[in-house]
Amino acid sequence: MHKIWLVAKETYRREVKTWSYLFMILAPFIMVFVIFGIGFMTGSGDDSYVGVVTDNAALRQSVKKSDDFDNYASVAKAKKAYHNDDIDGYVVVQEKDNRIIATYHSDEKMDDDLKSEFLISLKNVQQDLNLKAAQLSAKQIQALSNQVDFKQTIKQSDGSADNPVQEITFFILIFLLYFLVLTYVQVTAQDIATEKGTKMMEVIFSSMPGGDYFIGKILGIFGEIITQVLIYALGLAGCYYAAPYIGGVSDSFNKFKPMIYQVVGNLLSWGLLFTVLALVLFIIFAAFCGALTAKSENANKAVSPLTTVGIVGFLIAINLQSAGDPIWAKILSYVPFLSSFIMPMRVLKGNATGFEAGISAVAALLAIVISFMWIRRIYPKLILQTDDLGPWQNFKRGLLN
Repeated sequence: MHKIWLVAKETYRREVKTWSYLFMILAPFIMVFVIFGIGFMTGSGDDSYVGVVTDNAALRQSVKKSDDFDNYASVAKAKKAYHNDDIDGYVVVQEKDNRIIATYHSDEKMDDDLKSEFLISLKNVQQDLNLKAAQLSAKQIQALSNQVDFKQTIKQSDGSADNPVQEITFFILIFLLYFLVLTYVQVTAQDIATEKGTKMMEVIFSSMPGGDYFIGKILGIFGEIITQVLIYALGLAGCYYAAPYIGGVSDSFNKFKPMIYQVVGNLLSWGLLFTVLALVLFIIFAAFCGALTAKSENANKAVSPLTTVGIVGFLIAINLQSAGDPIWAKILSYVPFLSSFIMPMRVLKGNATGFEAGISAVAALLAIVISFMWIRRIYPKLILQTDDLGPWQNFKRGLLN
């Protein structure tokens, strides 16, 4: 067991020290920081403050509740604040003949959002003045305040109704699985193909069983995946806690915070389990494909069937977003490799029960166990072959020798 962990440690250490791995880790963070930076600069640059000069108590109280407007006791003080660039302009509000008159002073027009917000306050004050002038009874005032009662009845059928949380979860799962599968299939095959047929492998196999070496390689590669996922998880957690303090982002974050909780809850369910199962199965066969090729430069060709399966699963899952739950999707959701793309989507849309997902997961797990035991047994024979006979001929020789 000690030697297995040594192989896993060396495989992990060698890969995480490469520039390609570092760039793969940092690229999403660079993109997020750029987006947050743009949001921060945009938010900082777009902050507008407007002074308000008025004797109306109701309007002053309304202004006090706003973050975008400030009360000033006199026009002179508002002018001074404007010239000191403390505010972008000021509004002088007067009441004449039961009518509100507001005049905005600045070198540019008021921001449309601020204008709309301020006009609502002015209309409320004007309405109060109108009611007082009309001398209406309490009953008449109540009649004028009646509002429209608008209700919505939404009928959902076959779990296919549009749901923002469902769609966000759907695309996160699909792209995460697609990205990890295609990335680490290539990494695994390239790593193993590079070692194939070298004198070093003969020395290693003389001191430890080839099957144990295979286990160590798989564990090392999974160490790379776990490291990457943990770094992303910590990065997302950091973004989550930083978002409320970033201008241009905080408002949207607070608005969608409940949705974020729902998306995370959906991800930490069947989707996570099937993602892990898919990665294990794809990586085991990627190691097998890497052991079949005689030259490291041919590793990408050797894993092309696996990458094709990953692309097909990705496209099928995308198609399911609008295709309902056809019979072919039900069948393929129980087929290892493809089931990890399809079954989580069916569960997410309400087209499959937890029991059905469990059966699919068990089928994938059985495929993993059988494949692992079989490839572990023939791996030493494949890895020591040096003749460039092609993947199929190397495979047959590995079985016969």
